[in-house]
Amino acid sequence: MKKIIYIPAAIGALAFGGVVFANTQNSEVPATNPTTNEVENQTSSNSVQENFLSFDEVSSKALGIANGTITDIELDQTARTPHYEVDIWADGYEYDLKFDAVTGEVLEQKKEREDRDDDFDDKEVGAADENLISSDEAIKAAQAVAKGTVDKVELDREDGMVYYEVEIEDGRTEHEIYVNAVDGSIVGHETDDDDDRD
Repeated sequence: MKKIIYIPAAIGALAFGGVVFANTQNSEVPATNPTTNEVENQTSSNSVQENFLSFDEVSSKALGIANGTITDIELDQTARTPHYEVDIWADGYEYDLKFDAVTGEVLEQKKEREDRDDDFDDKEVGAADENLISSDEAIKAAQAVAKGTVDKVELDREDGMVYYEVEIEDGRTEHEIYVNAVDGSIVGHETDDDDDRD
């Protein structure tokens, strides 16, 4: 008689364990859905980015305001309104401009007397500014090395050489490409995998 009581109890425990296991398995199913959502979010963010003005278009708008040398262009997607920030040196003044990344509307415009920092000194560059390639030409040279979205272009000087630093993101890797600002040659290329930055 005792054997009969233990067998139904063991069967009941197994059945209960099976139900708990099945519920645990079912509760994990939704956890796989975020992958689909992540793909959808990435796709929608890519489609939004496709609506952004190109660096060429923003350069043209900026140079229409201040005809000089673009020293920095950066796309800021983290702000409430994605925008480009553009710095230009022209006629002894520094222009700081912000453009809506989609419409191209000027969001902010500042003009200050030129006050270059130590690593980009007037005396070192001076009239040579006229002989520099444009930021658009630097971007084209950099994109011949790495395809992707340009995040930033900056004109800088080091060890007597003036160069553009172009940052390109291809979805997996961030590229920093250094382009000689006089002849457009590639003088450096550094990469950083997205996994390394997490």
